Amino acid sequence: MSPKRLEPVGNYYVVPGFDFHTFKTIVTTAIQMLYERDSRRKFLPTDHWHMTSYFDMTQFVPAVVSEEQRQQDLRHAGTADQDEDVDMEEDSEEDIDDHSYSVSSRMFARSSRYAVMERLRRQKQKSYRERLLATIGPKLEILRNMAYILPFEARVRIFREFVHLDKLRRRNGFSDPDAWRANIMNLHGGWGESSPARSIIARHNAQIRRDSIFESAMNQFWELGEGLKEPIQITFIDDFGNEEAGIDGGGVTKEFLTCALMQVLSPDEEMFESNSGHAIYPNPTKFDQTRVSLRAKSIAEGSAEWDEQMASLMKRYEFIGRMIGKCLYEGILIDFVFAGFFLLKWTLSATDTVYRANLNDLREMDEELYQGMLLLKNYSGDVADFSTDFTVEDRVSRKGDRVLTETRNLIPNGDKIPVTNENRLLYISYVARHRLMVQPHLVTKAFLRGLGTIVDPVWLRMFNQNELQRLVGGDSLEIDVDDLRRNTIYGGLYVLGDDREEHPTIKLFWDVVQSLPDVDRRLLLKYVTSTPRAPLLGFAQLYPKFSIRDAGSDETRLPSTSTCVNLLKLPQYSTEEALKNKLLYAIRSNARFDLS
Repeated sequence: MSPKRLEPVGNYYVVPGFDFHTFKTIVTTAIQMLYERDSRRKFLPTDHWHMTSYFDMTQFVPAVVSEEQRQQDLRHAGTADQDEDVDMEEDSEEDIDDHSYSVSSRMFARSSRYAVMERLRRQKQKSYRERLLATIGPKLEILRNMAYILPFEARVRIFREFVHLDKLRRRNGFSDPDAWRANIMNLHGGWGESSPARSIIARHNAQIRRDSIFESAMNQFWELGEGLKEPIQITFIDDFGNEEAGIDGGGVTKEFLTCALMQVLSPDEEMFESNSGHAIYPNPTKFDQTRVSLRAKSIAEGSAEWDEQMASLMKRYEFIGRMIGKCLYEGILIDFVFAGFFLLKWTLSATDTVYRANLNDLREMDEELYQGMLLLKNYSGDVADFSTDFTVEDRVSRKGDRVLTETRNLIPNGDKIPVTNENRLLYISYVARHRLMVQPHLVTKAFLRGLGTIVDPVWLRMFNQNELQRLVGGDSLEIDVDDLRRNTIYGGLYVLGDDREEHPTIKLFWDVVQSLPDVDRRLLLKYVTSTPRAPLLGFAQLYPKFSIRDAGSDETRLPSTSTCVNLLKLPQYSTEEALKNKLLYAIRSNARFDLS
C-alpha cells in the first residue's frame, strides 16, 4: 500500500484527518514536553536545542521586537470590536434566559440557533485574527512555540525590549519617570488644585510605614491595577511617624519592593511554604487554615464577614503576584528561590497547555510523601495490606496549633475504593495531582492573575523554570569583577578626575575583590545590592548602578552600605591588608546598616 499523500485543506497542507493548527499543536506540544523534561533533568547535550546557525541573531532580535510592536498595534485597534463581541454574547445569553420562561420551545430553539451562530462567528473571527497575527509575526510564532531554539541571553534581551516597548506605550513615549510626570502635567493642565494631573500622579505616590510595608502598599496601590506598571513614588514613614528623607531615583522603589516581599514571604506570614531545598511556593493549605481560624471565631460560613476575609486573602496573593511582576518589569532582582513546579505554572499561564502534575514535582514539594509513593509503587507484595483507599489527609491547622486534618476523596466515592496492585499507579497520580494542582489551585490562580497584570504571560513562556529563576533572581555564574569595575560609579573623593585615574583606595579595593573567592564576591554583592547574583546581561543592567563613595578617613570604621541605591560607603584605607580585613568582616557578618 502506497503512503497517503498530504492533502490541501484551505491554504494548508496537513496529514489526513488533521488541519494545520491541530497538527502544529500536537508536534510543538510533544517537543515542548521533551524540552521541559530535559530542563528538569538533563539528558541531552548542552546547546542541543539551539538553532542559532539558522538565524542571524543581530537581525532576529530587532525583527522580533518589531513584530511584537505591530501585533500590539493590531490588538489595540481590535479592542473595540472584541468588546462589542463580548456585549453581543452577554446579550444573547440574557435573551435565552428570558425567553426560556416566557415563549414557546420553537422560539427558544430559534434563539439558541442564533446564539450558536454568533458563537461560531466569533470563533471564526478569533481564528482569523490569530492567523493574521501569525502572518505579521512569523518570528514571534517561533519564539512563542519553540523559544528554546534561541540562546537564553537572546531571549532575555527580547524580554527587556518587550518591557521597554510596553513602557513607552503606557507612558506616552516617556520611559523616564520624571519625564512621564511632566508629560502628565502638560496633558492635564499643570499642577493646579483642581488639575486631573494631581490626582493621576497622587495615585502613583504612597506613604509606606516601615512596620507594615506590604499592607501599606496593598492598601494604597491595589486600585492601580495595571497602573502599577507606571512610575511609582515612595515615601517611607519611620517608627515615630516621621517622613524619611530620600529622593526616589529608583533606589527607594527598589528598597520598597524588596522589603515588602521579604515581609510578606517570611515564614511567620505562612503565605508561602518552603521545601527541603529552601525553594518557596504558595502555601496550599492557607485557605483551609483561614477557614479553621474563622470558624474558631464563630464567624458563619457564607456571612459577609466570612466572604470579606476570604476575598482579602485572595487579594493578598494577587498583590504578591503584582509585586513580583513589578520587579520583573523594572529589572529589579530579588533574593528568593522559587520551586521549579511553581515556576513551571508561570510559563504555562498564557497558553492552553495545562500543568501536568508528576512524581518528580511531588518530590520537590514533599520528599517524605514522594518516598512513600515510591515505596507503594515498587512494593512487591499485596498493596491491599496497607488498607489504603482513594482519599488523602489534608492538614488544615496552622503550624504550632493543635493538628487538625480533613479526609478528602481523590475521586468520587474514593473512600469506598481500595488501592490495589492494579490501580496503585492511578492512586499515585491522583495524590500528586491533589497536592500539586487541586489543593493550591486558588492561591496559585490568584498569584498568577496578579503576575499577569504586570508582565504579559506570553513573554514568560519564552523561558523554562530554571531560566525564570535566573530572570527573577539573577545569574549564578561566577562574578565578573572586570565587568563590575567597568560599570561602577564613584562619589565624594573617589570621583574620577579628568585624567580618569582611580583613587589609591579604589585601586586597593579592586585588587582585594579580584583576589577573593567567588563565595566572598557574592557576599560583597549581596551586602551592597541585597542579592548575591549578577544581572543576566551584565552589570551594565544593574539599576541603580553599583556605586562607591568615600566614608571618611577613619580606618577603624567598617565599610557600610545603602542597599536601596546599591551604594558601598568605603573609608579611605591606606593598606590592602586593612581594607581586606574590614571588608571581609563586614560582608561575612551581614551587618549592613548597623555598622554605619
